[in-house]
Amino acid sequence: MPAAKPLVYRQPLRDKLFYGLSLLSRDPQALAAVATAPELNRLAAERRARARGAIEACGGDTGCYIRGFDWSDAEVAAAGQALASALKTRPEAARRLAAALDASGLYPAMPGQDADVVVRAWTQAATTAHHILVVYGLGEKSRGPAIDGPAYDVATPAYGTLVKSAVSVLVDGLVDDSPFFEPTEAFALLLLQINRRDEAGRFEPMEAGENKAAVARLKTVHWANYPYTALVVPGYGPETAGVALSAPGLLRVQLAARRWHDGKAPVIIVSGGNVHPNQTPYNEALEMKKALVQDYGVPADAILVEPHARHTTTNVRNADRLIYRYGIPMDRKALVVTDIGQSSYITEDRFATRNQEDLGYVPFTGLERVSPFDVAYLPTLSALTLDAGDPLDP
Repeated sequence: MPAAKPLVYRQPLRDKLFYGLSLLSRDPQALAAVATAPELNRLAAERRARARGAIEACGGDTGCYIRGFDWSDAEVAAAGQALASALKTRPEAARRLAAALDASGLYPAMPGQDADVVVRAWTQAATTAHHILVVYGLGEKSRGPAIDGPAYDVATPAYGTLVKSAVSVLVDGLVDDSPFFEPTEAFALLLLQINRRDEAGRFEPMEAGENKAAVARLKTVHWANYPYTALVVPGYGPETAGVALSAPGLLRVQLAARRWHDGKAPVIIVSGGNVHPNQTPYNEALEMKKALVQDYGVPADAILVEPHARHTTTNVRNADRLIYRYGIPMDRKALVVTDIGQSSYITEDRFATRNQEDLGYVPFTGLERVSPFDVAYLPTLSALTLDAGDPLDP
């Protein structure tokens, strides 16, 4: 069973995208196993050589850099086999890492030895890195191209020059004992950063920042006094630059405030990231919280901010994550509060299908439209699963 507490993110962007690799990097015994494995040493040396030779080999050719840093499926599998063999020489480290990965809930449980759990995390990390490289290096289609894509035209010489500069900075910091995965991981993170796509790491750790007061208040709640555990309010981003909160978003806020004052639930979860228009400085969740507090009399400690979701599917998924991590009962229903159009969509079969297609699972059960504006549901533990296909909200 995953731990019902927030994950610790020391380097939020890196840790949220490459959680398994972060844990491995911080475990001296595991790192020692990697460092003393001949095949992993060979891979590490080869990867460092590729990185250090990239400037001369690639010049301003972005595609050349991507090909050099990416991992093929065969290379990922070979590295995984070598990693499994290395960890079997340090069973305590393998057991410790596997336990931490299982406790995170980020990786679906599967039969296998401790080393196999770590290898699955490596494979997931390689998939995440590949997705970042082809989207923000080659311009391949992301899940939401209008809101998730690169900040630049990746086909231009200017972008090639920028990537070249980024690689030179990466190589400057590359040390000779770096593990086999570090060059590609570092390059993927740099691509996100130069494209201003660090959304995944923003606002973390939330339980020490925006959500600190609300998390403390949750410990005093008598859940039996409320028909629902939480009011989940999906954001609706404005399409116009300079607008902080859209009109539809404002209407959803009004409904949520009304439900809260009526005692439907003790806490409101406002959900939405920096989404519309593309690269907006305004965060949907923060703007909704601001309106709830300033205009509708909801105390700040009754509002949980979920500032990362970029789609309706992830509004629900990410709300589930907060519900579980913050100790809100999972065996009672939450209530999505939204407009008539979205509440209808959420209860249609195509919404469940969309979740299955995008996420690989459906993050709700017992869906029930209890009013034109309100949809009740039970959250699921599957919502904790890391999404390798969305580096802006994994």
